[in-house]
Amino acid sequence: MDLEYQTKTENGKGVIVVEGDLDNEQAGEALRAAFSSLFNRGERTIVLDLSKVEIINSYGIGKILMCYKRLKAEDGVLMVKPLTGFVKETFELLMLDSLFPVDAG
Repeated sequence: MDLEYQTKTENGKGVIVVEGDLDNEQAGEALRAAFSSLFNRGERTIVLDLSKVEIINSYGIGKILMCYKRLKAEDGVLMVKPLTGFVKETFELLMLDSLFPVDAG
């Protein structure tokens, strides 16, 4: 079964709702596909909603950084919804919380 993440436009920003663990190739590919869908539609401000993610590892972080780099090259912005739990701790430990602005809206 293929994994897909929901994408939507909210308040002028593209949003990717990531569900489940972001720790394997299938999840990483689903994130890449969702990101590419928004990016190819011209979205240059994209928000990752990781509120339904319990586990993230270096594989998932790598995919997020790939999205960040692609947006940055186009003067875009990758944001995150407010983080919680293990995902928040991981972002803080890797100092990614200072790299990604938080979309509180």
